[in-house]
Amino acid sequence: MTDKRQYGSLELMEGAESAIVWYGNSRFNAADMQRATGLSERSQRELLKLGILQAVPQSRTATRLFDSRMLKRAALIYPMHEHGGLNLQVSGKLIYANTLLESLLYDSIDPWHAHQRMVDKAPHGEREWSWFSTTEDPGKQPGDFYVSLINRHFIASGFAASQQVYGHLTDDGSDIIVFRGAVWDELIDRSGTVPDWAAGEFHPKSALAGKSRIFKSRTASEFERDAIKRVVDSPTSIFSVNASLTLRVALRKLLRINGAS
Repeated sequence: MTDKRQYGSLELMEGAESAIVWYGNSRFNAADMQRATGLSERSQRELLKLGILQAVPQSRTATRLFDSRMLKRAALIYPMHEHGGLNLQVSGKLIYANTLLESLLYDSIDPWHAHQRMVDKAPHGEREWSWFSTTEDPGKQPGDFYVSLINRHFIASGFAASQQVYGHLTDDGSDIIVFRGAVWDELIDRSGTVPDWAAGEFHPKSALAGKSRIFKSRTASEFERDAIKRVVDSPTSIFSVNASLTLRVALRKLLRINGAS
């Protein structure tokens, strides 16, 4: 099997397995990122400066590359910014702060993992692999995970019928404030450096490398939590991104799978 690569770009390769091998290297350049996520190279650079995206460590003269976790993060930042009307910093921070996205969803929607599970005949392996099949288009599914902006103020996530608020926008909409207990504590309080074993993996302490990623926070009172629940149950407006579907589509675009929407 020939793995044709050049600076992280996917060239024409024969067969799904070759594409999966390329994906498994987890090295994607700016063009790959834009093809998959819609996020322009300029926006990628801005998010790098903010510390919301991080490039793969390498020499200064090398082409900037991102791993699969950064690509997935970018895929969800794009619709919040482009369609939700939020600036890049707010869009990036509300995605970055979401515990379930960063610790679970990115790993559960992944062509490399799906391929391995299908080969190993693991439970649900064939279903997960079908997300990246050339014979099927991605579509909304009952168990999809959403990220929402409710009443242009509260940020929430969860299943379509059950979302939990984990923060809100500031009054001027220029930043977010997270609720203590709803996000990783390390996103709020300094608690040391990123351990060596965390290289290339998500770890909440990596949020402390840049000043822009130290989150403003507060504790919601019981009265406020009750009020928030009423708002979530009967919102006047809601903008939602189907995070699960967005990731499936982005990864199909990355791998140039026919039928990608």
